[in-house]
Amino acid sequence: MMQKNTKAETPDLDKTETAVEDLAAQEEGKKLGETDNAVKPVETSDSDKAACEKAPDGQNKVAKELEDMKLRYYRALADYQNLQRRTAKEQLEARGRGVEDFLKRLLPVIDTLDKAMEQIGKSNIDKKIIDGLEMFSIQFSDVLEKEGLKEINARGQKFDPNYHEAMCKRCVEDQEDEIVMAEYEKGYMFKERVLRTAKVEINQK
Repeated sequence: MMQKNTKAETPDLDKTETAVEDLAAQEEGKKLGETDNAVKPVETSDSDKAACEKAPDGQNKVAKELEDMKLRYYRALADYQNLQRRTAKEQLEARGRGVEDFLKRLLPVIDTLDKAMEQIGKSNIDKKIIDGLEMFSIQFSDVLEKEGLKEINARGQKFDPNYHEAMCKRCVEDQEDEIVMAEYEKGYMFKERVLRTAKVEINQK
């Protein structure tokens, strides 16, 4: 009886060993599969390396070009603003020259009006007419003054060749030397420029 049992158990042992070997082979296969499925490092080519090295240089170049464009824009804007200011100044100066030339041509008319007003005061004309002419002269003078025309004050002033032109001289002991004694023709200024010097008589000791 004992011999039969030993022979019967022998085939089961062989099966067990085979199963263990199969299981070990399966585990080894899984490990190999996992190794094959593992992520392999990507090899970088020389061209990719060169591109990566050139990327910062490209960014620097773009930044430099952008800065240059900004500088050119600011320079162009400054030039445009300067042109605007220069044009406005030139237009103002041109207008001033036009007004100045007009006032120069108007000075003989003003002289005639002043002489007419002097004669009207001495004549026997109706007072209403005199008042009307005086009102016209005052309004006319106000308009000219607003445009920048100013009369040069000469009588009783110290002679100044920048504003006065001496037509004749005389000696008056009780007057200061080089004092304007009389005015033959009025002088005028346009703003800060002399349009016409006053023609005067001065005292000279």
